[in-house]
Amino acid sequence: MTQNTNHQPGNANTTIADIIPGITPYALFFEDDTHVVPDETHQLVKAETIEEAIGFLQLLGDACIPVLSPEYRLAHPELYKQLMDTASSWIDDEAPMDIDTAAAVLKKLPLDLKNLINSPIAIKPDDLPPAPIQKSLVHKENETNVLISEPFSTGWLRYFNIYSNTDELVFDHPSDHVQGMLIIEAMRQTGIAMAHLQGLPCDGRIALLSFNTSFYNFVERDAPVILRAYSSFTANPSDDDKKIEVFVQLIQWGRICTESKLKGHAFMNAESSGKKEALLAKISMRNQRNFDEKVNSILEKELSE
Repeated sequence: MTQNTNHQPGNANTTIADIIPGITPYALFFEDDTHVVPDETHQLVKAETIEEAIGFLQLLGDACIPVLSPEYRLAHPELYKQLMDTASSWIDDEAPMDIDTAAAVLKKLPLDLKNLINSPIAIKPDDLPPAPIQKSLVHKENETNVLISEPFSTGWLRYFNIYSNTDELVFDHPSDHVQGMLIIEAMRQTGIAMAHLQGLPCDGRIALLSFNTSFYNFVERDAPVILRAYSSFTANPSDDDKKIEVFVQLIQWGRICTESKLKGHAFMNAESSGKKEALLAKISMRNQRNFDEKVNSILEKELSE
């Protein structure tokens, strides 16, 4: 995509609308590019460094366009080409960055309202949410226990709606807010779904190793809840078992209410998972046997005294 660069250095500041033909959901500009004046037709992403700008472009793909004023392009002649080459690389088969780098970028990324408004994802109270995601993608047998919707994708990011009713979790008393345990289960299901959507075969399984969650705001029941997720995991059926990491943000009214980083081990097929479970069963039996022997030894000693 080419930019209109008819403005001469020294003229009045250039608005983003002047140099982006058409509407792109996100407009990325550099903090020190003082010749660009933000406008209200784009969601703005401000980058402090080239590395940060590349991160935004890699995650968002063609939903984001870098904006450089003519003066800034003149001062950085190779920068625009570098950024556009990076933007086109989002369609690669491999995820563009590790989970910690992605988490840092996502903490600064505003919600993709321009795309979401025209998507099946519910963002207002009167919006109908999309259908629940296929139950096999979240390892459920009963559809009523599926807590996330079919996804909507932008670049390497996926968006889901969360449902607050399930037969699987029963709480002691009603609440005006979505309960934390339900949020955790929805995020867990998101991690499983991301694995399958990015290459884990249907009979693959995941062993959850860690689940680091932070809560910032209450989640209200009377407004749609959006999950935004990124995973550094990609796979082909022929791959060996590998680690999986997923970063999930829960967003309501444009604010981040909860964030979670999931780490696990992905078994690429049922046979691999079965072998691991058999090994763990043997280890468990050995631990139980050793524990019983210690307890019996203590009891026998007490009886003999």
